[in-house]
Amino acid sequence: MDSHTEERRLSSENGEIRLKANELFLVCDEHGDIATDDAANGLYWRGTRFLRRLNMLVDGRPTEDLSHAVSDDGTTCSFDVAILSENEQQGIDGGQRDIHLNRRIELSASSFKETLTFTSYRTGSVALTVRLALGADFKDIFEVRGLRSVGRGAFQPPELAAGAMSLFYLGRDNVLRAARVTVSPDADADSVKQELTEENADVSVTGQWTLRLRRLESTTISVVVNVWEGNPSTPPEQRWRGDEAIQRQPLRVRPLPTLVSDNTSFNRTLLRGMHDLEMMCVRTPAGFFPYGGIPWYVCPFGRDSLITSLEFLPWFPEVARGTLAFLAARQGQKEDSFTEEQPGRILHELRVGELANLREIPFIPYYGAVDATPLFIITLEQYIRWTNDTELLRQLWPHALAAARWIVDYGDSDGDGFLDYQRSEATGLVNQGWKDSWDAISHTDGSLAQGHVALCEAQGYAYAAFQAMAWLAAQSGHGDQSQPWSQRAAELQQRFSERFWWPEQQCYYLALDGASEPCRVVSSNAGQCLWSGIATQAQAQAIVERLLRPDMYTEWGIRTLSSDAARFNPMSYHNGSVWPHDTALIGAGFARYGFREQAARLLGNLYGVSLHYEGARLPELFCGFARTPGFGPTRYPVACAPQSWAAGAPFLLMQALLGFEPDATQGRLTLRRPLLPDWLSRLEMREVRVGDLSGQLRFERSGDEAAVRLSHGSEIDIQVAP
Repeated sequence: MDSHTEERRLSSENGEIRLKANELFLVCDEHGDIATDDAANGLYWRGTRFLRRLNMLVDGRPTEDLSHAVSDDGTTCSFDVAILSENEQQGIDGGQRDIHLNRRIELSASSFKETLTFTSYRTGSVALTVRLALGADFKDIFEVRGLRSVGRGAFQPPELAAGAMSLFYLGRDNVLRAARVTVSPDADADSVKQELTEENADVSVTGQWTLRLRRLESTTISVVVNVWEGNPSTPPEQRWRGDEAIQRQPLRVRPLPTLVSDNTSFNRTLLRGMHDLEMMCVRTPAGFFPYGGIPWYVCPFGRDSLITSLEFLPWFPEVARGTLAFLAARQGQKEDSFTEEQPGRILHELRVGELANLREIPFIPYYGAVDATPLFIITLEQYIRWTNDTELLRQLWPHALAAARWIVDYGDSDGDGFLDYQRSEATGLVNQGWKDSWDAISHTDGSLAQGHVALCEAQGYAYAAFQAMAWLAAQSGHGDQSQPWSQRAAELQQRFSERFWWPEQQCYYLALDGASEPCRVVSSNAGQCLWSGIATQAQAQAIVERLLRPDMYTEWGIRTLSSDAARFNPMSYHNGSVWPHDTALIGAGFARYGFREQAARLLGNLYGVSLHYEGARLPELFCGFARTPGFGPTRYPVACAPQSWAAGAPFLLMQALLGFEPDATQGRLTLRRPLLPDWLSRLEMREVRVGDLSGQLRFERSGDEAAVRLSHGSEIDIQVAP
């Protein structure tokens, strides 16, 4: 997602619980503790870690974890724990346990609630001393990731009582950040203590309860943490007034659509993807917007959100609408070298927090992405094709026109006719395509591309954007502009075919560098050119064959970089790993050019990957080792999970296999050569919407093809095309 990935400390999703509600998210261990031994653990809100520690200790008694379960919506986790007696510690009782603790953690839009319920099954009574330790460091998430800041603000005197504690931090940006902790029942008298570390790194508070349980008796302790930030002069009684309004905001997009197949495990993968989309969505004034991934990318991204919107568009068009409106409201208006803002450009990443407010990081927002702007136009076109939302088209046509002009006026910075990038300041991203790590774009000998870099897939995005502008112009009453945009697309396609085709490898070059020298490296980028439609049919066939060779195809998906390349590393971020969304875009490109069976194979690969992850959740990426029969994929140690465009990968491939071609102006959905993979015999979709019309689709395999049956009463005009 950005070039700071090398600064991230080791933190795997293995053994971690990740919960999220709107902008509040939690990373804790599998015991329910926010432990200090993992750098990523914490309770975060709006770019700041509010809690660094929240541990439960039962004095003198070790605990044993029985199980835990996360709710489908990702806001709640229930932990079952046994508290061991001396005999149980020694194994005398043969595994029997008699004191049970249920820890239930639940997030809402601005609060964390933990309920501790102790129940004794022991004959007689038992005394327990429960101790809670809380710590707050109020660190900017970039500091958590390892970025060294020039200094820190100051902790303010806490407010401590037996039933409530408030911790305060005044940042160097003059923003007061506060965590209010309320407990019930009150902690024991004189047990609440506060300590500030010598390094002024965090502030900690402890509280203690003495419990006496009788058999079959339950006792509950509740802990609620509210977060707040604002002007330090805000009166204390007004700091928390906004909580109720925040809590009333709906977190769900709407009731989930029904997608059911005869493969129950695949159904689980699809349901997990839909739940993860809702989990990652934040309700903004513009509508629902999918943030990137937990833990490092819980913020708005341009490229990522647009691709996520496209993946889920037939089922969640409101997410695409909210994303387009949000990005349009923040479209570039001026030239700024620090943020790389330019008129018409769509943002790459938007952060809030102390370091953003101080301009110590450029993501305020930051516009250094070569592909977000054409993707904005592509997404708008596809959204209108599905919805015929003429009001949004009227509102966003000027924004689409400004985006297209950015491609022409700014995107081709060296005048060679190709969309390119070069960062303007050292604080910006070295690489500004989707592979934006510092070492992602290289030559045959492993040397890094320099100067103005033109990525192959970015040319495909520009081509598709010009085609989309031609269609949008006609739909918005500017038909006189259609032909010039179509002409631009045709000219770009011709130039691209001449300069980017690599005959020896039957593939596209990864990129052209600032000296117009091709990066002779086989990569997944070439496969995305099929998704955009810029390839000729002959080139597409050659690329399909090339990407399915063993150096690129792992049988879990398509590698980002060939194993024959000088910089290949299957454990790297972009130089040999496998990304589900990348494989899905490539598979959609396969299907676009008629290679549906190969696309179905890639869907089967990603489905197979999901079976090896808890909850059937696809991760941001995984290592690019070849598949070994009987074993699962190798996990990437710091992959985000959930991650929005990974969640949507199966949905994009499913659209492509079924050949969806919507025309909301006519109330029609064309299914072009629909195909089900050989591990599915039946797939049913209810509440499919095209414009204001709805219907149900039922697909059943018939030999090598999928026969389509419609439920009675469908309002949509369904047509099957060869």
